[in-house]
Amino acid sequence: MKKIYLTFLCVFTHGLLLAQTTLINAGSSWKYLDNGSNQGTAWRATTINETNWKQGNAQLGYGDGDEATVVSYGSSSSKKYITTYFRKTFSIVDASLFLNYTLKVKRDDGVAVYVNGTEVYRNNLAANATYTTLASLASDDGGTFQTTTLSANTFITGNNTIAVEIHQNAANSSDISFDLELIGNTTSAPSVTQKHIRWGTTKNPLEGLTISWTNSTTATTDQIKWGYTTAYEQGTSNVASRSGYSSSTNKFFSFTFPGTLNANSIVYYSLYDSVSGVWSAQKTYTTSPALSNDTFTFAAVGDSRTNVGVWNTISTLTNTRNPAFVVFNGDIVDTGSSASQWNAWFDNGSNLIGNKLILHAQGNHDVASASYYQNIFDLPKNNTPQTELYYSVDYGEAIFICLNSESPSDTAQYNWLVSTLAANNSKKWKIISFHRPFYTVGPHAGEMDAYWNTWFKAFDDYGVDLILTGHDHLYERFKPINRNVSTTAPVANYGSLPTEGRCQVVCGGAGAPLYSAGSSSLLQAFKSDYHYVMFDVTATSMCGTVYDDSNVAIDNFCINKPNQLSQRQKQTFYPIKVYPNPVKETFKVEYSSPNTGEGTIAIYDIKGRLIMTEKVNKLNTDFTYEYNASSLKSGVYAFEIQIGNQKDSSILVRE
Repeated sequence: MKKIYLTFLCVFTHGLLLAQTTLINAGSSWKYLDNGSNQGTAWRATTINETNWKQGNAQLGYGDGDEATVVSYGSSSSKKYITTYFRKTFSIVDASLFLNYTLKVKRDDGVAVYVNGTEVYRNNLAANATYTTLASLASDDGGTFQTTTLSANTFITGNNTIAVEIHQNAANSSDISFDLELIGNTTSAPSVTQKHIRWGTTKNPLEGLTISWTNSTTATTDQIKWGYTTAYEQGTSNVASRSGYSSSTNKFFSFTFPGTLNANSIVYYSLYDSVSGVWSAQKTYTTSPALSNDTFTFAAVGDSRTNVGVWNTISTLTNTRNPAFVVFNGDIVDTGSSASQWNAWFDNGSNLIGNKLILHAQGNHDVASASYYQNIFDLPKNNTPQTELYYSVDYGEAIFICLNSESPSDTAQYNWLVSTLAANNSKKWKIISFHRPFYTVGPHAGEMDAYWNTWFKAFDDYGVDLILTGHDHLYERFKPINRNVSTTAPVANYGSLPTEGRCQVVCGGAGAPLYSAGSSSLLQAFKSDYHYVMFDVTATSMCGTVYDDSNVAIDNFCINKPNQLSQRQKQTFYPIKVYPNPVKETFKVEYSSPNTGEGTIAIYDIKGRLIMTEKVNKLNTDFTYEYNASSLKSGVYAFEIQIGNQKDSSILVRE
C-alpha cells in the first residue's frame, strides 16, 4: 500500500487569526473495540476496564486501502458489525489557555463523539442510537475531515477522555473509516509573527540550555519571562536578535537559561513579541533527568527531507514517547539554502522541535548552506575551531559525540575526536552520531571506506558502543563490528571491551524517499520503511526499540554491561605529538607514557594497509622518535605505538 501524507495548517476561525496548539494529531494511536458487542453508555466514561480493547494508529477502518490499522467486521462480509468503538485519553496542561477547540473527524458512515462522558458532536447518526442503529450514508466515504468548534469548557486541565462510535449505514457496507484531530485555540493575544521555537544547548541538556525562535524583520528586542511556576518567578530578560535566513526575510532570537536548570521539572515561559507588542500564551518545557542519573531515554531520527507529511508523523510519534532529548543524524531538508524548506520542516515538526532538545549532525543536503544550518541552531562549540559542525555533549555516564561526515578528512576534527574519546574513556556509554554510514546495504555504500583507519579505528580503539547514522533511507542494524579483531567477520557481542564490537545503526527514515536494501553477511536487521528509534539507558544496559510510522515495533536490541567498570574503562590512553604536521619529509614524535620496554611503531594508510613497521626500545617515560617520510605518498596516515598491551595512535598528513 502506498502511503500518502498531507499536512494542513489552519489559521483562520470565523475571520480571526488564532494561535493554535495541536492536542491530538491526525494519525494518532487509539484504543478500539471491534467485536460487535453492545457497550451501552458506560464505555463513554473517563475510566473503564480496557483490558479487551485493542490499540492502533488512525486511520482505522477496513475495506478502502488507506488504513494504518485494520479493524475487524466479524466473520460475515454480509452481516458486518454495525458499531465500532474508539477511545483516547490525553492530558491538557492548562485548559484555561484555550478560547475554544477545533474538532476534525473522518467518519464513514455515522459518528458520535463524547468528551469525558458528554456528547459533543454527532454526524449522520440519529440521536439515542443503539449499537444496532444504522447510520446515514457518508457521501464522501470518510475521505474528508468534518470540522466543528467546541466550547472552552469542553475539556479540563489534566486528563481528558474522548470516546467515539462509528456506525455502518448497512450491514454489508464495504468499509468504515475513522480519524480525529483536536486543536486548541488560545485565548491570549496571538503572537502572529513569532514562530519556529527550537531548543539547543551550549553544553548539555541542563547546563547552557537555549530556546530560539523566529520573528519578522521589524522585530526589535523580544523578551522571555520564565520560572518553575506560572508566576514566572525567575524573571524577565531582553533577547537580542541575529540575522535570520537573510536580512530581508526574518530574525532569529536566542536565550540561554542561566546556570543549571532543575532536573525533571516543568519550565513555564512566555515570549514577548516586539512586533505585535503582546506576550504569548503560556508555554511549557520539561527538563531532562539529572546529569548524574544513569537512567534516561533518548531518540534517534534522520533524513526528514522531502516528504514533510512523513516528517510530521515521525516527529509527532517521537515526541509522544517523551525522550529526554533527540539525536538527529542529518539531512534535515532537501536543500539547505532554501528558507521555504526550513519553514516547512519547522511547521510540520513543531510538536517535537518545540518540546525537545535536538542534537544535530550535518547531512550532505544540509551542507548546501552550512551558514544556514549553524545559524538556525544553538549547539556546543567545544572544539578548537569553535564550530558547531562537530561537538560533544556530556551526560552522566554517557558521552554523545556528533561529527561532520561532510569533511571526514579534516585533521582538526579527527584529532579532536581522538582527544575527546581519550578524555572520556572512563564513560560507560560512548555514542557517536554522523550522517554518512560506514556499513550500509543502501546505495551509499563505500562512501566512508577511506576513513576505516582514522574514524573507525578510533571507534574500535576507544570502545565506542553505538554509532548512529543516516544518509541511506531505510533502517539497518549491523552485527557487532570490531575491525581490530576482524575486518570481514562480526564478533560475538556488542560492547566496549577489546573483543566486543560496535553497534552501527542506519536511521534514515523520517521523510526522505525510501531505498531498497542490498545484502551483507554483517547485516543483522533492516526494513525499508519510515521509522524512529527509542533508546532506554539504565545502569547496566542500553536498549533500542525501532518503531515504524504506524508505531509498530520492527526491531529491538540491547548493549549489556552488567559490570560498571570494564577492562576498557580502566585503560588509559596517552597522546602522541607529531611535528611538523603536515609532513614534508622528516617528522619527529614525542610520546610520554609509563609503559617501558620493547615496542612496535607502525604506519597505516587511510585504508588500513600497513606501510611500515619498526621495533623500538622505550627505556623511559618520555620517548622521542624521528622518521623520514619522503617515501610516503601524499595523503593521510595513522601513526601507532604499541608497548605491551598499551596502544596509542595519532594522525599525520604527508603533503
